[in-house]
Amino acid sequence: MKGIGIEQYGDVNELRTIELPTKQLGPDDLLVSIQASGVNPVDWKVREGKLKQDFAFELPLILGWDAAGTVMAAGANVQDFRVGDNVFFRPLFDRFGTYADEITVPASIVSKMPKGTSYIEAASLPLAGLTALQAIEEVGQVGPETRVLILAGSGGVGSLAIQIAKARGAYVAATTSTRNAKFVRELGADEVLTYDTESIHSSVQFDFLFDTIGGSAYGDALKWMKPGGVVATIISSRDAIRPDFADALEQDLRLRTEFVFTRPDGKNMNRLRELVEEGKLKPLISEVYPMNVDGVRKAHLASQTGRTRGKIVLSRESSQ
Repeated sequence: MKGIGIEQYGDVNELRTIELPTKQLGPDDLLVSIQASGVNPVDWKVREGKLKQDFAFELPLILGWDAAGTVMAAGANVQDFRVGDNVFFRPLFDRFGTYADEITVPASIVSKMPKGTSYIEAASLPLAGLTALQAIEEVGQVGPETRVLILAGSGGVGSLAIQIAKARGAYVAATTSTRNAKFVRELGADEVLTYDTESIHSSVQFDFLFDTIGGSAYGDALKWMKPGGVVATIISSRDAIRPDFADALEQDLRLRTEFVFTRPDGKNMNRLRELVEEGKLKPLISEVYPMNVDGVRKAHLASQTGRTRGKIVLSRESSQ
């Protein structure tokens, strides 16, 4: 396999073409020709070495954990996929990422692409979609009576979380900038809280908080939580500094908090496919870059601004 990755940790100048042996196809595996790969903050955090204390990455490493492509070969035990099927998935964490021409993955983490979507649209969904789905449905157990607050509603995860929560029938509020307020409301948010106005306030007490930003925004949001509520967060101490009062407030309100680290899951991928095909979940693309070294560098720099609306995607087609 040939892809874009790193031989050592550092800034975008460390990105280069990496060639590694394609993992041998096992009886339960698929070999997929990758056509597009989503870009996520975890990609540049890995590149910078921010996760090396948590994960024993072996370098050189091809980056990327979002993909859509075509099945080139299927293992002997695989029954649900055939050569030529268009699929999308979030692979496991190892040396073999999705900024590449091909990858071997377990069939159990793969789903067929939603009907009517392009490779670019499908590649935008796996990691962010699984994160939102697992937070909303598993941690929050969100339903029609649930009042949900989502931080950073215009981001890659937040924009999907709004749609998934609304598909569950919940009342959904989301924070965003004034510039993105209309966009977030169009996603289905019942209430939009703009953090860059003079004051930010909600009269609602929320049952479930999905934190995708951390820091002072998280501290402010805790004040709107119903006692006994539930919090799901994707922000660790390396990502943002927790407010001094957060621990005490969580305890006073008897909040149950859970950190969400997305797991690959074929059943959840099928759920995302169903939501897209039912018209309840729409892929949201902010920018598309070619899947080459220069394209990945630009994509990482764009992601690092933290100001993207929806998802950044790399496309093999645009790199040719």
